[in-house]
Amino acid sequence: MLLLLFFYIIIIPICILLHEVGHGLGAVITSNGHVQIYLGPKSERNKENFRVGRLHFHILWSYVGFAYWQSELSRRQKAASLAGGPFVSLLLTIIFGWLAVVTPENFVQPLFWWTTIFNFSQVVVTVIPVTYPKWMGRYSGFQSDGLQLYRLLKERN
Repeated sequence: MLLLLFFYIIIIPICILLHEVGHGLGAVITSNGHVQIYLGPKSERNKENFRVGRLHFHILWSYVGFAYWQSELSRRQKAASLAGGPFVSLLLTIIFGWLAVVTPENFVQPLFWWTTIFNFSQVVVTVIPVTYPKWMGRYSGFQSDGLQLYRLLKERN
């Protein structure tokens, strides 16, 4: 029971934050711009807590996250940023899946499986090209990473 609480209260928000950091790294690596990383809503209440280089972190413990870049990015830079989040989630899926397989059966192995499943779900939900429906709460009306990337690549033609 405590492990499940730990998963929901700590692991899920951290995985969401890391997904957003992936977007931020995609923009920072390919440009000179600064990126705002939000865990929680983008609002006046969610002030900058700290920064790491050009990544500015705004953290209110939450189950939603966003990344915003301040400068105008080229198409290549936008593509790198859009792909960065799902890439990090995929990387976390692989790492935690591997840990789940190599860890002997004990109390922590389910945590690795849950984290694997959550990150894989995050990859799928963000890569499918859709506009999120109302039932997705704070994501409602936003375009998925996959839809934004699809439209960006479609612009070329």
